[in-house]
Amino acid sequence: MKKTVWFLGILATAVSALAFYEDLPMADGTVHTNVFITRVEPDGLSFMHGQGVTKLFFHELSEDIQRKYNYDPALAAVYWYYTQQARQEWELRQEEAARAEAEERQARLDAIRLEETEQKIKSEAKITNLKLVQMQEDGCWLCRTFQLRKAGFNLGRAKFTKEFDESQILVEGLPNTLVDNDEWRGRIYETGIQQLQSGKSGPIRTLRKYKAID
Repeated sequence: MKKTVWFLGILATAVSALAFYEDLPMADGTVHTNVFITRVEPDGLSFMHGQGVTKLFFHELSEDIQRKYNYDPALAAVYWYYTQQARQEWELRQEEAARAEAEERQARLDAIRLEETEQKIKSEAKITNLKLVQMQEDGCWLCRTFQLRKAGFNLGRAKFTKEFDESQILVEGLPNTLVDNDEWRGRIYETGIQQLQSGKSGPIRTLRKYKAID
């Protein structure tokens, strides 16, 4: 790209012109009268008129105009090639910038949706009693959940028994101070399922996985 810009700059300085009015006869005999020349380039002239700004290539103009502006077909072809190359490079940069902006915008939207989803899930978290069985290699705890059931009174105070659920679950995010057989009570929310194998050749179980809320 730097080479292209440098080359176009050399060509632009090689063909300099001040803006002025004149008639432009065409190769087919028609004439654009009293036009305002705004730019002279190796491959053509740009001028202003009532409809805006137009560029005509030298091969469209009369031979007199071509001679007046020292038209060189070889130089014009090279200039046109590098002009098209520069335009393509510019369009490519614009496309890349637009794509990067769209990806960044989508990433922000995805992050917002993920945060909203997590907040919704966390809002549905339930207070649960856990009995820790064993920590797994990934830091999750294999746990059993239990309920406290009233079982009468002892010296005026209610007595409770622990009623364990049959199924086990995996819980991540528990305090790192806990050890096997500890009990923990707090809020957890479901994050999916995970397979767990007992030993190297034991059966594979599919357990529900949860995450503790600090």
